[in-house]
Order: sequence, then structure tokens, then C-alpha cells
Amino acid sequence: MRRHKSGFVTTGLAAVLGISSVPDAALSAGALQSPVPAYNPYPPGVLPPDLDSEIGRVQREVRFIFNEALNEWRQLPRPTLAGNPPTLRGSGYEAVEILGKLLNFDLDMSPFRNEACGFCHMPYVAFSGPIPSVNLTTIGYPGTLHYRAGKRTAQRYTYSPDFPVLEYNPTQGGFFGGNFWDARSTGYKLQSADAEQAQHPPVDTQEMGFPDAACIARFGYRKRCTGRSLSWFGVRISTSVGRATPSRSAPPREGQRGSAAAPRQFG
Repeated sequence: MRRHKSGFVTTGLAAVLGISSVPDAALSAGALQSPVPAYNPYPPGVLPPDLDSEIGRVQREVRFIFNEALNEWRQLPRPTLAGNPPTLRGSGYEAVEILGKLLNFDLDMSPFRNEACGFCHMPYVAFSGPIPSVNLTTIGYPGTLHYRAGKRTAQRYTYSPDFPVLEYNPTQGGFFGGNFWDARSTGYKLQSADAEQAQHPPVDTQEMGFPDAACIARFGYRKRCTGRSLSWFGVRISTSVGRATPSRSAPPREGQRGSAAAPRQFG
């Protein structure tokens, strides 16, 4: 979101044209043409002066990586799902990597289509925040609404998956594990602190800002590349409700046996 400078409406008509009044319609038209500045809740000097240009730079880098993954996906042969339990054969390992790359650097993964997970986790800075001026000032990174900043520094992908579930060590008399100092993601429910942390940014109003997790499936599946990649893993998403279901069998209709127990991964 760029800052717009407010325009001033001048009416020196009395001096130039000898007109002492301006019709309301003319004033209304002038007001409509004036750019509306984006709301900035912070006092002057809080946000870095290069924030807008740096956001644009990172967004260009994110698009480059996404397009790189898109080309890799187009050249990848379809993996084979076989065996019991079923596993992906052939190009399965590469398919998992490329799917993660597509999802991580997709700017459409936000309501305004301007915020990707990778925006705060770029490879050249150990998968953390890539804007030096933000790292030295606000620490928290701007979300899909660029004047709303996150509450925490962007953790690094290089170590966050290795942290265990938060637990108390009686020998050392302290707590260990989890992600973030404020214990936002303890890992207790999923038994993985990093997996639990990954659930928060898409629905955080300070970050990607979706109102519901179902929007992730809906927005992602609109892209042919992401939808096809998910189908390789046996997942089909109903875009009408944003629900993921196994692709091998259609979900039971309302009223049929088993409909109450139908799995709902999203929504």
C-alpha cells in the first residue's frame, strides 16, 4: 500500500475569474478526484522512510521465486501414487518441494493479493525478515494492510522446525521448546511447535488477514498450478465452501450415512 499525498483544493476564482462562489457539484467533483491518503496510525518517524520502496522490492523478489517454482512445476512429470500405504513414486520428492515453494511464495495467499508467507521469510536472510530498516526499528513486519505490523520478529525456517514441544525441565528449572518467547506456539496440540505456528499468520489480522482458514484453500485452488499439485497428493478442494476432501471418493451428501463424520480439513 503506497502512501498518497493529500491534494489541496484551491479556489482562487474570485481573483482570477471574478467568481465569488463555486457550485456544490464542482466541489464534489473535485473532492472525488483528490487521492485519499492511506490511514497511518503511527506518529511521524515510527515507520521507516523507505518502507514503501522496500515492500515493493521484496514483492518483486517473491514474484520471481514464485515464477521460478511455476516453471519447475510445469517441467515436472506427474508422480505416481502407489503402494500400501500409498506413497509418491518417481518425482514425488520434487513434487513436495515445489508445492511448498508455490504455497510459500504466493502473493495471492492474502485478501489483497499482496502478502506471501515468504515475504517475511526470504532465503537470503536465513528465511527471516529481508528489510534492514524494519529490522532496526519496528521489528514486526507489515501485513497485507501495510500500516499494520506483526507483533513478533519473523522466525527463521532454518531452526524453527527443530524446536520440541514446550516443556518444563525440573533439573535445569526452566521451560524449553516451543516457538517464540511469549509461547504463542507451544506445540502442545499438534505435538509440533512449528506446525502449530504455521496455522496463525494466514488468519492473523496483523499479517495475512484472512477471516477464516477456509480462504487459504479457496484462494490457493483458484491457481491451476496449486490445484493440480494438491490433486497429486490425493486432495480435492470444493471451492464453493473451501473444504478439502480425499479425491479418491466423493464426500457423502447431506443426509447420507457418514455425512456427520465427513472430514473437514479446512473451514
